Formats: sequence, structure tokens, C-alpha cells
Amino acid sequence: MSSNASTYSNPFAVDLVEMRDINVHARVPVILDASNSTYFAWKTYFTSLFRENNLVDHVDGIVDSRVMVDDAEWTAIDATIIWWFFTTISKDMFHNVVSAGDDARALWVKLNGLFTDNKLQRRVFLQQEFFDCHQDEQSIDDYCRRLKTLADELRDIRAKVDDDLLLSTLTAGLNEDFGNAASNLTLMPEPSFPKFVAYLRLEERRMKGVKKRVQHHALAAGTSRGAPPPTAPPAQRQQPPPPAPPGYFPSRPSRCPPAAGWRAPRQLPRGRPQAATGAGGALVSSSSR
Repeated sequence: MSSNASTYSNPFAVDLVEMRDINVHARVPVILDASNSTYFAWKTYFTSLFRENNLVDHVDGIVDSRVMVDDAEWTAIDATIIWWFFTTISKDMFHNVVSAGDDARALWVKLNGLFTDNKLQRRVFLQQEFFDCHQDEQSIDDYCRRLKTLADELRDIRAKVDDDLLLSTLTAGLNEDFGNAASNLTLMPEPSFPKFVAYLRLEERRMKGVKKRVQHHALAAGTSRGAPPPTAPPAQRQQPPPPAPPGYFPSRPSRCPPAAGWRAPRQLPRGRPQAATGAGGALVSSSSR
């Protein structure tokens, strides 16, 4: 450090070259966004990163950055931390907090303030989401992680969420498949959130194994019954009747039944004169009429 930093000395400060080689996205694997519950995780990751690399003094306000303005190494490290912040927040949040001349401390305070200011309003929102959290179709890991994240964010704004409340909310939100497991949780000695999660994971694994065996037995039972009976051959299509011969005109059926002794006239070929029946049943030629 230069003489301007006579009031501050950190012999364990991270080397600037090593710091620039840090993959911040691997160390902080979340994007801070006001629309989801990532604040607690984002803050926890960064706090650990600062402590690991002796960078806490850049964000805790102990060192006045105005005193260090002429220290090239300090300002370079400060700029790198600012770049870390910019690449781990959403675009909308970036435009809300970016301001020329801010140091890492000022930006850290702004970002945290977005989630810790208006505590009453945020508390109401988080509590509603916390108590409405149910497992539904989620896995045990996803459900427990979501509930724990909400509890941590409530605690971060000084809302009281003790272990008993967390465990009772967790048990009440389990789906119907875990009904027996929920009853067993109430009998667990010295209950804790990690114990509940570990037990529910094993129960979820057991239930998946039972379901898999049931499906296997059902498949084996269907196979042992033999091949399915052969299906009947498809019905043959009826052939249409042959066409009527030329000159044949079937008479239209009468609506009244024929009289006794009546015989239908014989059909004659086309072109021949048709005889008429006279009195007494005698045939009369058409030419004689």
C-alpha cells in the first residue's frame, strides 16, 4: 500500500492478479433478482467470498475509500468487486443501482438496501409466501430448499421464524403421499430441520422403490398369462349384386296386397307387342284393338 494508506494496513490482502482469476460465477452461483428469493443466498455467497480473500474491509465501511483514492492497488481491487456485483445481478437491478463514482461499499449498501428497506411490506409478502408454501408435485429437496430460503429471508429482516415454526410449516405442507411420514416426524426425538430433511429423503427413496416394484410385478403378471388370444379376422366385405340385364325394369311394389287369383304379367323382351287380357281371360293382341 502507498503512504496514503497510513491509517490502514492489511498484510493478508489478496493479490490483485489472483483475485482477477477468481471465477465469481462459480463462487456465487445465483443471480440477484427482486422477483425471486435469491437475496439470502447471494449475500451469503459473497460474504464467504469476502472473508476467504480478506476483502471484508472493502464493504464493511471500516476503511474510508476516499482516503484510498490514490492507492492504485486498492482502487483496482475495489473496481473488481464492483464488476463482480454487476455480473451477478439482474439487468433491471443493475439499472436501478448503477451510479457513477460509487465504490464497492456504496454499491454493497445499495444492493442490500433493496431487500432490507421497507421491512414491514417485505415481511408481509414473505410471510404470506412462507405459510402458503406446499410441496404439491415438488421433490423433497426442492420443497425443503424453497421453505428454508423463505425462512432465511424473513430472519434477515428480523422476523421471528424459530425452528418449531419452520418444522411445523414443513410438516403441514407435505403432500398426501407423505401422510405417514408426517405422523412419524412428530415422534422424532430432538427434532431439527436437517433431521426432518434427511428422514423425508429416505422416505421418498423408499416410496419410489415400492412404486417401481409394483410396476415390475404388474408387468410380470401380465406376461405370465401368455400371449393374448388371436383376434378374429376382419369381416369380408359383401360384394354388390350384379347389375340388372338390359331392358329389365322391376315393377314398383304396390302399397296394397294383390287380389286373390292375380298373377303378375310376364315380362316380355323389349320391342315385342304385349298381349292384353280380355274378358274371360282371353288374350287379345294389341293389333286387334
